[in-house]
Amino acid sequence: MTHADNSDWVLEKEEQDIQLKIYTREVSGSSLREFKGVMIAETNLTTLAALLLDSNAAPQWMHQCEKFEIIEQIDPLNAVIYFVNGAPWPVSDRDAVISSSMLQDPETLTLQVSVDAITGRLPKDDDYVRIPRMTGSWTFNPLAGGKVEIIYQAHVEPGGSLPAWLANSVVVETPYHTMSNMLDMIKLTKYQQTDIPLIKNGPNN
Repeated sequence: MTHADNSDWVLEKEEQDIQLKIYTREVSGSSLREFKGVMIAETNLTTLAALLLDSNAAPQWMHQCEKFEIIEQIDPLNAVIYFVNGAPWPVSDRDAVISSSMLQDPETLTLQVSVDAITGRLPKDDDYVRIPRMTGSWTFNPLAGGKVEIIYQAHVEPGGSLPAWLANSVVVETPYHTMSNMLDMIKLTKYQQTDIPLIKNGPNN
């Protein structure tokens, strides 16, 4: 599968109040489009990292996430995770095992979390359709004035059958609701006061 170049991103939804834009683009060989959400927020890198590292909170803000469990903590910033995503009836819920890796550029201080579906770690559950392929990332770019550019990008091969109406809506609604919810979560004191020794904030935040 190949991705189109950056010029092929199509703006699907914009929420000016929270400076959020949702884009999609076609992926060669796939029926499901890739999405990218871009947002500017008044926050810092350690607050964002603290939220993403809090696996117990994931169902509170990740759109349609019903379960998010760490099955192996490789180190403080890297883990193997099992998650379940709900779907409207009569579509089957999906599950997946993913690797999650957080890395910070020592020069730009850009923080990136990469997620990829992996196979062979857990047997399939007959109650769910296992997601065979998924790649995604969160990118946090520190900006001046105590702000951070947040980019959420992913492409998923959902497995099984997925109605066209759902496929077309999920690539817009998933990043939109997830990123909108993120704004509420990072206002919580427990994330704003978390110190993560391995993550540095930018000079302006």
